[in-house]
Amino acid sequence: MEIDQGVAAVIGAIIGLVGGFLVAGMSYQQKADELFFKALDYLGGGSQNRNLGISAIELYWGKRRHRNVCVSLLCGSAIYLLRQSKQDKAAHELNNLDRIMSLLVTNERINESQKLGYRNLRKAVGDAINDAPSRTANSRGLNVDLQILNDWKTTLDSIVR
Repeated sequence: MEIDQGVAAVIGAIIGLVGGFLVAGMSYQQKADELFFKALDYLGGGSQNRNLGISAIELYWGKRRHRNVCVSLLCGSAIYLLRQSKQDKAAHELNNLDRIMSLLVTNERINESQKLGYRNLRKAVGDAINDAPSRTANSRGLNVDLQILNDWKTTLDSIVR
């Protein structure tokens, strides 16, 4: 059985088109991943950079592909802000922490690899609650309202169990 040259040309064009779409899709995914990981570089360095890193995670949060990495980085950043930051009541860092916690507490499907980060974060929140009565302006960690800390602790308790 012979295939007409016109039909063969159409089949070839369709195969080429599908192949082109697949290559373009893979290139797009690779470029998106590169941009995402580049933006994450900002999460650790200073409040403005942290703001950019959080924004990158907010942009990709709905895609579960990098969720484990995001949870790990967000938990680490939140622990740093709660326990080590020297910014006390800096509004921009309190805003960054609030944004981080808002993302983390809305994570509906927490898998086993994410639980360690959540446990460590819960401990950091608990330590911040315990340290609140003796806080001074020179204490490390952001000065977060006690009610907010208690709300986060309650939510983290229900997440980690």
